[in-house]
Amino acid sequence: MTPKSRPPGQSSRSLNASSYKYASPVIQQSVLSLLRRAFSAVYSDPETLANTIQAVKAHLYARDYAAAFESCDYLLAYAVRWSSSRALAYLHVLGDLCPHIRQVLTSTPNEKKNILCIGGGAGGEVLALATLANDLRAKNVNILAVDIAHWDDVFVRLRDGIRRGLGWDKNGDGDDIANDSIQLKFTQMDILDVPCYLEEADVTTGLESAGDAPEPEGCNDSFNDRVDFSSLDIITILFTTNELFAQSRPRTLTLLRYITDNCKPGTLLLVVESAGSYSHIQIGSKTFPVQFLLDHTLVDGGARWEKVVDDDAVWFRVDGAVLKYPLQLENMRFFLRMYRRM
Repeated sequence: MTPKSRPPGQSSRSLNASSYKYASPVIQQSVLSLLRRAFSAVYSDPETLANTIQAVKAHLYARDYAAAFESCDYLLAYAVRWSSSRALAYLHVLGDLCPHIRQVLTSTPNEKKNILCIGGGAGGEVLALATLANDLRAKNVNILAVDIAHWDDVFVRLRDGIRRGLGWDKNGDGDDIANDSIQLKFTQMDILDVPCYLEEADVTTGLESAGDAPEPEGCNDSFNDRVDFSSLDIITILFTTNELFAQSRPRTLTLLRYITDNCKPGTLLLVVESAGSYSHIQIGSKTFPVQFLLDHTLVDGGARWEKVVDDDAVWFRVDGAVLKYPLQLENMRFFLRMYRRM
């Protein structure tokens, strides 16, 4: 397991962050350069972009996620402002801190590896996964991002930028791909709109009151046609858990139970979220950290998952003096959980 509460790069073996391959400035700069080329038109009006970023930031601070992602301009501003730092942090997590991810990507080259990125429309985890899979020369990797917001335009720009930037596109045409072993797709959907809720008597976690049990309205019967959980090898929920719980705590808990019931043994579930009080959930008169709620739901009481990576305070810092990017890059502090389905 990962040691507790340390900045990235500080382990029992080394105090130098550059000892981590995927936190090296060279790789980080290549990711930022790819992102900048993919969204070159977005940077053309710095004043308008700055004002849009401030509007998005205000909505995020108020936890009004629907407002933060309500327009195409907001989505593009979010992608260039926040997906940059997120992609760097995610690549470090995926490539350096979670060796199980690399093992899945490089195992059985002739078999498909299916990855679901819940809340991945902004593209940070897609860019990180594509960069890692490309570096590992992984084969037959399918990456599907799903998100409640309409990230289609953002995702197409990023996907085509990844194809060009990683040399997959022979002629600069997004449909003519040299490397078809790594597929990138996006589907707009509400992941909480699961097809079948669990029996009402079985849905509570011991932290919920009877009045919090989810109701079966709004089920989407075509959900399984779009996401086959039984085929997944990796699921990521990166800086999306708070949004899911804000949207509906009961339905989020139901989703976790649904994932548990439908994933095959060996499936990896990676969760990254802000550390500290921002990720606390109010249940009745008590407040719980999100990671406690996740552990309680997935691991405690024989819930069929085991924690294979566990860190409550990972620090990820960027070197702004070395890295070149037109917008601010953020240091990040987050908790990290990786669960493996037993």
